[in-house]
Amino acid sequence: MARSRMQQIERTLGMATRFLDEVRGDIGRAALEGADIPPRLRSVHEKPGHATPEFRTVAIPVPDGLGCVPPDILSGTIAKYAQTRKPDCLMLAMEAEMDANGEGSRTVLIAEARDRTGTRMYWMQPYSPAGSRVDWDEPLTGGWCDPGEAEMILDAAFKRGEAARLRPDAAGATPEERARREIRRQTPMEDREVPLAGMASRAD
Repeated sequence: MARSRMQQIERTLGMATRFLDEVRGDIGRAALEGADIPPRLRSVHEKPGHATPEFRTVAIPVPDGLGCVPPDILSGTIAKYAQTRKPDCLMLAMEAEMDANGEGSRTVLIAEARDRTGTRMYWMQPYSPAGSRVDWDEPLTGGWCDPGEAEMILDAAFKRGEAARLRPDAAGATPEERARREIRRQTPMEDREVPLAGMASRAD
């Protein structure tokens, strides 16, 4: 039986929340060891006749010499992966540094979720290691949020028509957005990708 729009949103939200909980646990363990975790991607594959989907989780290695994977490279890598895997839903989690109102930088966990029906959501939450634990601040956006017209890293992984419909058009884009898109358009696909490292494949 086909799911209603609300049922699909709730299903994607539930999967994204469980994924986020796993990632936060791994960040806590890695932070206590003074380590970082690479961006993590989970794909969801619905199987006809099966009540539960198949989940595949991969790590996206950070290229040598870079402190993080640039968003354009990350987007291109995930889009290439999606071309071959054809996921029904994707979830991404990554660490980033953001300005703390002129008081240096702070580490933030950023997560995105996107499914084939058009559900789009993101999460941003600062955190800091504190001795034998990790202190998590309140999410900057209050929880999972709809990005509206803002472009997400995962948008490029789905049909071009879907992504274009959900992003602002050229007339409404800011100069920074237009410049970023022009740079991306001129960047060869092979320069937008890094190899994916498999972590797990399971059905829940």
